[in-house]
This record gives sequence, structure tokens and C-alpha cells, in this order.
Amino acid sequence: MAKVLGLDHVSIIVKDADAAVTFYQALLGLEKLERPALGFPGYWLDLHNGQSLHIMQLPNPNTDTKRPEHGGRDYHFALRVDSIEMFALKLEQLQMPFTRSRSGRKALFAKDPDNNAFELFEYQ
Repeated sequence: MAKVLGLDHVSIIVKDADAAVTFYQALLGLEKLERPALGFPGYWLDLHNGQSLHIMQLPNPNTDTKRPEHGGRDYHFALRVDSIEMFALKLEQLQMPFTRSRSGRKALFAKDPDNNAFELFEYQ
């Protein structure tokens, strides 16, 4: 019987792959992975445990879409982190706005410079 073995990667579309990789490395400290020549600019970043974030520099198919302000109500990916407060400080230092989870969980939602929403939540 066929079964799901787990999550492999999340892909996001950006207008400038170099700027996006700089942002994600500055905020999350992720290492680059080897990426095959795919015919368009981009990067793969290591999320550990065989999972990765794929940054793809491609035309945005959602340019006319109005996005919700709170990332928890938008398409987003979520990452487990060890300290939500340390990442809140990093986001403040990078002058990147974020909102805290409305559920009461130790989580926050932010958007990258290309308006891609992501969640960071404290995993214990």
C-alpha cells in the first residue's frame, strides 16, 4: 500500500533569489544545499532532517491577489523553532513586522520581502 513518508520541501516564488536567500539566511541561519541547474535562478536551503526550502525566482502568478495582513490566514509554511522570543528579536532587528499567534500558542507570523507568509512556532 502506498503511504506518505513525510514532508520533503516547501517552494516559494520570489522576484530576487539573491535577496531572498540573504533574508532567510540572516533570519534563520540556514545553509545552502546543492541545487541542480533548473533553468531559472534559485536556491535550496537546508531545514534539517531531509527537508528543505526551495527559493524560485520566477514571475509571480499572484500579483493581483490581495493577501491577508495576518500570515496565519494566508498560504504559509511553518517551521518549528527552539525559542520564539529569539526569533521575534531577530525580526525586530531586521525591521520586519510580525504578528503573534491569535490561538495563544508560542508562535508568530511574518512575511518575507516578497510577501510570502511563514510561521515560526516554539516546539517543546
